Amino acid sequence: MTTTDPDRTEFLHLTLPADPAQLPALRRKVRRCVAGLPIPPHQQSETVLAVDEAAANAVQHAYAPDEPGCIELTIWTEPDALCIQICDHGHWREPRPIADPPDHGFGITLMQRLVDGVFIERGTSGTRVLLRYPIDPSDRDQPPPRRRTGRARHRRRSATQR
Repeated sequence: MTTTDPDRTEFLHLTLPADPAQLPALRRKVRRCVAGLPIPPHQQSETVLAVDEAAANAVQHAYAPDEPGCIELTIWTEPDALCIQICDHGHWREPRPIADPPDHGFGITLMQRLVDGVFIERGTSGTRVLLRYPIDPSDRDQPPPRRRTGRARHRRRSATQR
């Protein structure tokens, strides 16, 4: 654990090759990292799944098939939230419709339903996804809430908001 300022404690920062074979190791590291936080077990699992979706999107969309690349993962806490950032340094590529089976294209929607705050910033130096989930130490042993219905919040920062 690294303390970078009084309001932020960084638990994990790693850089991995943008390779689908790296995703299971990434999930295990995230699961271990969030296990000690005051987050109910069902939300820990949802957080791991949301991170996996963001990382899979970076692997699939940021780099051309023959282009090497990496993804960066940073996990930290703030006084009231768990924050997870997934970054790539590639350029967004729209999926090829013929090659993608019909069950693709739901990753962002899934992240929005699993995590309270999903912020996506695409730019010339890559894409950054920030997942933010409130932490309340008294919530650790609470039962799962009812599934969210309707459209989850999704915010994109424009170039003028940076």
